[in-house]
Amino acid sequence: MPLMRASSVLVLALLLSACVPLAPAAPTGFDLSGEWMLDAAASDQAPDVDAIREREDRQLARGKPADGAASAAYVVQDFPVLAARRLRIEQDADSMGVHYDEGTYRDISWGERTRDLWTVSAGWSEGALVIRSSRGAMRGEEVFTLENGGRRLRIAIAVRAGAEDFRVVRIYRRR
Repeated sequence: MPLMRASSVLVLALLLSACVPLAPAAPTGFDLSGEWMLDAAASDQAPDVDAIREREDRQLARGKPADGAASAAYVVQDFPVLAARRLRIEQDADSMGVHYDEGTYRDISWGERTRDLWTVSAGWSEGALVIRSSRGAMRGEEVFTLENGGRRLRIAIAVRAGAEDFRVVRIYRRR
């Protein structure tokens, strides 16, 4: 029962936060440009994709098909910040580009855009960069907050994928 209640709270939080409009311009001094290294000791572990796939395979074996469009096994692929140890960010007035250490590149434009199968809204709320993504039954939110005078980046990620909910905080230090 507590797991179901926690899942309901996460879904409610994602739905409520989606109602808050995002500002299209960065607050003064909010610049993510540069190279960021993961502080593993201060960060949550990335979701274990192999364990997720095993759970989904067990569900299939019991006759409960996983929602392919919202398969939790794709969560790290769709949200590469969950596993990235290094980020290189280029930010300007209209967008930012993020190079992740495994070779993935992501371009994020301020405002709402549809890219591939995703609808992505990016902008600022309460001094933080917020990126909301949705695709079918999958929903995610990434909140980027600068701390310690811009030397520390806290990224809180909340993802609902099929029957799985993920809440992970990753901490990066500017190089």
